[in-house]
Order: sequence, then C-alpha cells, then structure tokens
Amino acid sequence: MEVKGLARGWLLVVILAALFCAAPISSQAADEAGRIQLDADSISFEESNGIATAEGNVRISNGEIRLFAPYVEYDSDGQQVRAFSSPEGSVTFVSGGNRLSGERLDYNVATRSGVLTRPYGKVESFYVRGESIEVMPARDGKSAGSDTSRDGELEELEAHWSRASLTTCGAQHPHYRLEAREVTVIPGKRVVIRKPSVYLGDTMLFSYPFDYVVRLDEHAKRGRQSLFPRVGYESDKGVGLGFSGGWGWETGTLDVGAIGWSEEIWEGEAFLTQDIWNGMSVYGGLRREYDKDRDSTEWRPSWGLELERGGWHVEAGWRQKELLTVEKQAGLDHRYILWRKPEVNILSPWFNDPAAGGYYRLMATWGRYEDATFGAAPTVERTGAGIQTYGEFASPNENFQPFYNALYWHYKYDGASGDEQRLLDAVIGARWKLGVFEMESAYLRRWSWGSSPMAWDDYDDREEIYHEVGYRIPTKKPDTSWKIGVRGAYSIIDEELAEMIYKVDYDMHCMLWEAVYRDDRRGDDDWFGLKLIIKAYPESGVRLSGNDVFDPAKAPDGLVPDL
Repeated sequence: MEVKGLARGWLLVVILAALFCAAPISSQAADEAGRIQLDADSISFEESNGIATAEGNVRISNGEIRLFAPYVEYDSDGQQVRAFSSPEGSVTFVSGGNRLSGERLDYNVATRSGVLTRPYGKVESFYVRGESIEVMPARDGKSAGSDTSRDGELEELEAHWSRASLTTCGAQHPHYRLEAREVTVIPGKRVVIRKPSVYLGDTMLFSYPFDYVVRLDEHAKRGRQSLFPRVGYESDKGVGLGFSGGWGWETGTLDVGAIGWSEEIWEGEAFLTQDIWNGMSVYGGLRREYDKDRDSTEWRPSWGLELERGGWHVEAGWRQKELLTVEKQAGLDHRYILWRKPEVNILSPWFNDPAAGGYYRLMATWGRYEDATFGAAPTVERTGAGIQTYGEFASPNENFQPFYNALYWHYKYDGASGDEQRLLDAVIGARWKLGVFEMESAYLRRWSWGSSPMAWDDYDDREEIYHEVGYRIPTKKPDTSWKIGVRGAYSIIDEELAEMIYKVDYDMHCMLWEAVYRDDRRGDDDWFGLKLIIKAYPESGVRLSGNDVFDPAKAPDGLVPDL
C-alpha cells in the first residue's frame, strides 16, 4: 500500500507539472508592441494632422510586426499605418515567422488588425495567394477584446483570406492546390479551408462539400480528414472498397469513413474532436471493426480529454472493447480485447542531451484495465514511468549515418499478484549507401524482467535484425522519381525469416505516394497498403488502405510509443 501511495503521489506531481510548466513568457512583449520604429530614405512629418510620410526603403517595426514598403503613411493620432507598393517593390508584412507580400496594407497598431490586398507568401507550411487578407488578434481561448493573455504575452495574429489558392508545393507550377472562397489561419493550431476545390495541376478533380481542417498542433493526429476513397486488400477480409471524409470548423473536426470487404464484412468509424479551451480538447469516437480471431464485428466506443501546454502532452481516455493489435515480435501480431477505464498518459517535450549527442523525453502512465481477450477478467491497475532517448552519431562519411534509439519502462501492477515489469528496447543501426543502392540496417534487442498479470502488455525478450535495400529510378523531371525497396526482418531467437516488406514509392517533389505489401512469414497477416503523404505534414498522410509498418529505424514521434 505504501508503494501504491508513493506511485500515485509521484504521478500527481508529474500531472501538475505537465499542466502548469509551460515555456517562460516575456512580460515585455506588450510594451514592445506599442513602440513604433520608422526608418526610410526620406521621412517628413505634418504637425497639423499628425501624419508622417516615409518614402524609399521604408522599414517599420514595433516588436511584434515588421513592415517593408516603398511608401508609407503613418497617422500617429489613430496609430494607423497605410503602406503602398510601387513598380520598384511590393508591401511586405512579417509577423510570427510568417511573411506576406501584397499591393497595399492598412493596419491599426492599437487594435492589431488590418487588411492586405492581393496577398501572397508562405503561412505555416502553405504557399498562399488571395484577393485580400484580414489579420486580427487570435480569439482561441481568450476573452473578447483582449489583446494580451493573462500572463502579458501577445496573442498570435489570426488571418482570414478571401478567394485564396493554397498548396504546400513550392514549385512554380504546383502539382496540386486547393482553392476556396475563404481560408482562416490560426498560427500553431489549425488552417480552416472553406469547402475547397481540389486541383491536380490545372485540372479540377472535385469540390469538397465540407470545410477542410489541417491541425497544426504536434499531437493532433486524429484530425486526419481524407479527400480520397478507400481501397485495400487483407488476407482475412479480401478486397475492400469504401470512402472517408470529414467536416471541419474552427474549433474541431468530425471524421467519418466506411469500407466493405469481399468476405461480406463491413467496417466504419466516426471520430469527433472539439477544442474547449486554450490547448485543451475533448474527443469521442465510435469504430466498427472486424476481429479475425473471434470472427466477429463489433462497435467499439472511445472518448477522452487531451491537453497540450508548453510542449507537455496529457491525455485521459476511456475505451470499451478496443481491438488492440500488438506486434510483440517481427511477423507475430497478437490481438486483444481491452477495456481502458480510464488510462492517463503524460509525455514531456524532447530535451537536448549534449552528453549523448541526442535527445530524451520522459513518460508516465496510469490506468485501470480489463483484458477481456479470453472472457471476463478482473480489473488491474497499472502505474508506469519511462524514458526514451534518440540520436545520431557523428560520422565523417556523408553516405553513412549511424543512429540509436532506446526506450525504458518500469510498470507496477496493483492486485493480489503484486507483479511488476521492466522493459528495455534498444535499437542501433545506420542509413548508408552502396553505389546506387540506399541501405537501412537496424539491430533491435529487448530485455524484459518480471511479468504482467494481463496478456496484452506481458512481453518476452526480443532480438531481430532488419535490413532494407532501396533503388531510386530517376525520371526526366529532376524533382520526380520512383523508388523500389524490399525489407526483411530476421528473428535471431527463432532463427527464421519473420516477414518481408515490398515497397514502391512515387516521389513528386511535394507529395509521396507509397504502396506497401506485407508478406507475413510467421502468420497469415498479409496485407496491401496505399498511402499519400504531403511532405509538409508527413505525420498526417492520407491512408487509402493498409496499416502502418513497424520500422525500428524511424525517428520516434507521436504519443507514448508502443513497445
């Protein structure tokens, strides 16, 4: 009982740290925003009306924005800036790391709002052009009419584009683009595109009937609306055909999808996310999934709360009858029926580790679980703490890049058994080239001590070697290429080839089509997958079919990683 109390107390301290240990905030931000600095080749001031006129290489700064223009008028009484372009140059407006240019800017320093006509430039990862853009203080989580947060930090500027065309493709003639009557950009949070038309080159493919929302916060990977149909093949379901899509608004998204399989199976899902406060959101989902081990299809609900602040991420979630697939060894997928009631996960930001030349982050978890894989089972309470480190070793050869990745967990289980389990996963490998071939090698070793009273998180030792060979096929276009690859996973413990992965990639400068076939050599979990990845947002690729391939050589990201 003493250990249990200490574990709970330690977890509470970590939760409070995650809630309130945000990045330091400068209290001088609001004061600096009110100080106008004006510089130009020629400046004149009319005392009768309080208007300053600047011509030639005009530069204006007030600690929050920077403005460059050939000609500017500044009304000191109304704090109104009017900037004009000329044949020699355009008006350029810089704020929060975003840079926009246009024909004319009318901006009020006091209200921090204004309008830029004929704007173009880069916002977040998007290249955007429009008829006009209106900027104003962001409204997320702040009281109306407030220009600063409670801690004195200046708010980001929210932008509303009219008749905008946007893309993440930096080519002169973009491979794709979205056109919409209105686009709203809330820096660091989301981009809301109102009922866009989708163009491939100069050809319009279709008009999306709902608003399309791109979530910009690091961990918002559930908001993955798809503009494409779903197709696929799995050995136990047959050939599948379906759809997926979503509806978005400024503070949330609703994603829906369904797919039917040739083995008379149909699956579907609906997932809702809604922001309720600055950095805090709630979610709820309902998924219909097929369980091949029990030859049954059931609805599986989930709901919870997420908080993102200062790089810390906290999630508390409930899931019922979750169909959990765990690859405990290469080529061996295990499926479990799990109730999380609830589970709390905490993930720290990445910290720099100069001694190891890499990075590390801290993790904590607490939950109450019922492992119903083999029928009714008692509820087990689990508390865990972990640390993950990742880095790349210095290499004198640019064609040889070694790396390491290690993850340690210590779990304690309450109940009659009093079990505990410690797990250490270590990966060491390298990305290298052999002539025209691109190689990736990784050695994975898992050590496990103790045991769990539940089947789903009870792990054994693991030792495997992964090796991938890729060959890139160039085309006449320098920014377009094909790549074919094959990867094998060999189990040292069982002395057998566990799985084979075959891949074909089509790289189109700003986007990547990825086709994957998994040949499971130890079971019958074969499948075909097809995915479209927009390179600016590689974590939120549109998956038309298939699953994610476990890749020990991939740099870690996301929430608390699966072992």
